[in-house]
Amino acid sequence: MTNTLATSALAPPDAPALLARLRALPLYREALASVPDDTDWRDVPLLTRERLTGAWAAGELLHPDAVRVHLTPHPGGGWLPEYATRADVEAHGRAGAAAFARAGIRPRDHVQVAFGYHRFAGGWLMQDGLETLGAKTIPFGPGESEAQLETLTRLGVRVLVSAPSFAQRLGEAGAQVELLIAAGEPFTSIAGRRERVQAALGCTALDCYATSEAGLIALEPPEQNGLRVLSDWVFVEVLDPETGQPVPDGERGELVVTHLGKEAMPLLRFRTGDLTRLERREDGTFLPDGVFGNVGGMLKVKGVKLFPREVAFWLAGHGLDHTQHTLCLWSRGGADRVGLTVRGEGQDGPRDGLEAVQADFQRRFAVKLDALTLDAAHEGRGVVDERT
Repeated sequence: MTNTLATSALAPPDAPALLARLRALPLYREALASVPDDTDWRDVPLLTRERLTGAWAAGELLHPDAVRVHLTPHPGGGWLPEYATRADVEAHGRAGAAAFARAGIRPRDHVQVAFGYHRFAGGWLMQDGLETLGAKTIPFGPGESEAQLETLTRLGVRVLVSAPSFAQRLGEAGAQVELLIAAGEPFTSIAGRRERVQAALGCTALDCYATSEAGLIALEPPEQNGLRVLSDWVFVEVLDPETGQPVPDGERGELVVTHLGKEAMPLLRFRTGDLTRLERREDGTFLPDGVFGNVGGMLKVKGVKLFPREVAFWLAGHGLDHTQHTLCLWSRGGADRVGLTVRGEGQDGPRDGLEAVQADFQRRFAVKLDALTLDAAHEGRGVVDERT
């Protein structure tokens, strides 16, 4: 049983020095001009992707000592560069190596990485830490199932780093590994998904969370008790997406990330848009359920925050079609009503029956689901809000 420490509005280590350093950068000069170094951390402005887009247009992101540039998609289409200095690459590598070692990867293990190595960060987010650890890292890239299988077998690859859906396909085609580091897709946040992937590969499968902007953020240890944050690389918070204020440990909210020592394009209270929970334990800071949705399109239903993307993950965990569904909201007698229509019928229905699924919806979201319907021909419309 974990020991969760009392909730507090914690700040990163040596926050005044961090703010003083960042104030010298063009990206933060204006935002921090009136913010004292010893300010309450909750008063430090939040950083958004839209602000990064504006900073790039204003020429505020380029670092003279950068040695690596990844590209990442950003709002409005297109992309932005993500700069890193040599010191940034090495610091990210050290933090990643420590996390991979805690996960059970050993120096000299063969590790095959099935993420892209093109202009986007992809496999590079894993490569830094694996090489620093001393693993024999194979930068394979995505796809090419037959070639991946051959390499796994001929080199005796012990560890696979992959999206869980691709890893499961490899397992169903005959691949066997001892350890999977799963990233790039919802994994432990979807009920039953880990068990299916582990059965296919005959392995232990651990969840990993990273973003192009921040790099590696959290990785699950072999105990499979939540993702442990790389606290020597980033400081994380979970905030109410409406107010921007911290939520108590254990409550859902938006993950916000701050780099502790990055030189080029360090993030300061960066809003990832991802939905998670936070636990501060004696052995570290954890995301106990991984990432289970996005705050985009947040709804207020019966006084409760409801996130449509989280509903989609929940549907997948019940074996329902999360790609073709409609969440419908209406009012009756002055009260909100919630209905959910999902494509499927007969053997395509939920594993536990409709009534059990409706009850689980209320347990998960603290909102009563007034109607749940399966329709074999349903074409999902996302959210339909008919309330006045």
